[in-house]
Amino acid sequence: MYELFLTALVEDSDFEAACAFLCGFCDMRLPWEKVDRVLYFQGPPQPAGITNQSSIEKRFMRKDTALLWKELHQNLSRQSCILQARYEVDKELDLEPTGSPMDLDNLQGVLRWADFPDPPHGRPLITQRKTVEIWEQEKLPSILRDNNFRYRCVVVVHDPRLITDFCNRFKTEVLEESYYFFRGDVRFVLLRHLFTRGIEDYTPLEARGGQQPAPATMLSAWEATTPVDSQKRWFLLVKRHVVQDNNPDEIRKAQDQLLSIRGELEGAFEFRAIDRKVHDTRIAQQQQGIQALPQKVMLGKT
Repeated sequence: MYELFLTALVEDSDFEAACAFLCGFCDMRLPWEKVDRVLYFQGPPQPAGITNQSSIEKRFMRKDTALLWKELHQNLSRQSCILQARYEVDKELDLEPTGSPMDLDNLQGVLRWADFPDPPHGRPLITQRKTVEIWEQEKLPSILRDNNFRYRCVVVVHDPRLITDFCNRFKTEVLEESYYFFRGDVRFVLLRHLFTRGIEDYTPLEARGGQQPAPATMLSAWEATTPVDSQKRWFLLVKRHVVQDNNPDEIRKAQDQLLSIRGELEGAFEFRAIDRKVHDTRIAQQQQGIQALPQKVMLGKT
């Protein structure tokens, strides 16, 4: 599947107005609100795919799901990457003080891989990349651990005033708060990310004395979460998916559709060109016999 999208920033003070505008634009009474717990798992230094499948439940697996696992394995055999494991959560039921401990191996989640975006080719406002999403999967942490993926709890925050630094360059556990609007086959998503724990917990591995971090079993109360962006800004993503990712005509059609919508929204939102390196999930391959440099954490000015 190919994912194509436009990106704009929305100030927190403009959030309500943006929701009202998008409801009118998409002829919706209210947006669909969703909160996801997003965990990141870092692949091994050398690409190896998903070779250990002992934790994957195959008894009732649909044929299309099996093909997605095969496609993911092929991509990870060529290039090691950072993967997402995503779990939908309820603000009222899953967070402290009323929430119950979360055993992620016994919860269904979404495993998501995204390729390095394509070069812009004269359309710099559109980010497009190949993706694989495998839904309704249990035991995702075990599957990833079996294949030498490590849970990642490190944040690198640069200058928050720059959209290229604000755009999800960190790869660490967050809550993703999102509001969806639909117009035909185009999705309009207002979203922001929030830290799930204190900033002191986002430290490099060597600062922990080699102790491997693990996902928390309990999530802090919603009121205790902290927006990743100090200015509490939101992203607006205008997204279009192309299932037949080997069909260039369909991809061009999706590009034209997004640029047409951009014209309709001119004056309401300012869409910007995003350096594709912002969305790079690739793991630099480590040469044999060479020790990897330690991870470094830098906290930007607030």
